[in-house]
Amino acid sequence: MQKQRIGFLDFLRGFALFGILAVNLPYFAKPMVVVGSLEENQTLLDEIASWIVAFFFESKFYILFSFLFGYGVALQAQEWKDSSASGRYFRRMFGLLLLGILHSTFLFLGDILVSYAILGSLSWLFRNKSGSWLYRFSLLCLFIGIFFRMVLVYGHDEFQAKIAESLPEIIARSKTGYLGTFWDSVKQRSEDTLISYPFTILFQWPSVLAMFSVGMAAAKSSLLQNWESSRTELRKLFFWFFPFGILGNFVYLANSRHLFISNFPLQWKIWFTVVETLSAPALCFCYVYLLGLFYHSARSTGDRIWFESAGNFSLSNYLGESLVCSCLFCGWGFGFYDRIGNFVLLLLVPPIWGVCLLYSYVWRKFSFFGPAEILLRILTYGKRIKILRP
Repeated sequence: MQKQRIGFLDFLRGFALFGILAVNLPYFAKPMVVVGSLEENQTLLDEIASWIVAFFFESKFYILFSFLFGYGVALQAQEWKDSSASGRYFRRMFGLLLLGILHSTFLFLGDILVSYAILGSLSWLFRNKSGSWLYRFSLLCLFIGIFFRMVLVYGHDEFQAKIAESLPEIIARSKTGYLGTFWDSVKQRSEDTLISYPFTILFQWPSVLAMFSVGMAAAKSSLLQNWESSRTELRKLFFWFFPFGILGNFVYLANSRHLFISNFPLQWKIWFTVVETLSAPALCFCYVYLLGLFYHSARSTGDRIWFESAGNFSLSNYLGESLVCSCLFCGWGFGFYDRIGNFVLLLLVPPIWGVCLLYSYVWRKFSFFGPAEILLRILTYGKRIKILRP
């Protein structure tokens, strides 16, 4: 029998799937070096759609999911007190690693599961640390992330110049790969994944580990279960984080979408990295707070079941979104690769996400777990599990 789930936790996971899809779709639809570049958009609507994704979604939703993942790690540590807990947990992370490798090879170059498996294994070592220690460690991780971004600022212009020189060749090679056979797309995706990993490690891993720690600390105080008792303190933080998150993400939008002048002083670019690294978690916190107000109000009664169902099967839905998008854009599917602009891509987010909500709502009536969750639990426990509801 499945243990009692935390409704608000699943609700947030269901919401996070929307933002993750909004960020990931362009990377399915076009060469990754084109996303966010000066050459990306052909129309004003595409430009505006790109700004919307940059401001509201980019760098916020993998952080949100990381917070929720860390929260889940702490809950597992509280539940698993027996001598075999560590072995069980590391088997779970190994299963997640295998799913991530398959995901990045066959479906999506921007997979996050491999990173979660590696950093999640590291986080288990901190499961017995105090909440204050975890918060301090999260700040350390963010400062490490700021340092890496500062270092990369120095070579950014040179790197972009090299990309611009070879851009036509990169686009042609990507189109040949993703619009070719299934195995052509696998080869191209594997190459892109390997190229992207140094940037993933330097840019994302410090923030992911920081939010794992914040999530674990929040779980120790049962933040999401005891919302009403935490609400006053959270409101105080909200009034500090909201203006900083808004202003900081305007900086991120302008910097990532080339709205600043091209010869901006280097010292300003370095300060931008500080603001961008810290403002994304700040705005993410604001999302959690506002969603908490909505979830715990009477207005959410009719909507909760949809979000919670999707969050209940968040791993299956994450992989399912990738499967749908691969079918849409690869040559072995509908072949829309490099043919759709950002405006239409943004319009595709609600229906694809809606299909996931509907699937989850129906599947939940028959099964405790989604398909991917079933595989992961079998790898974790090494035995048959109860799948169907009575």
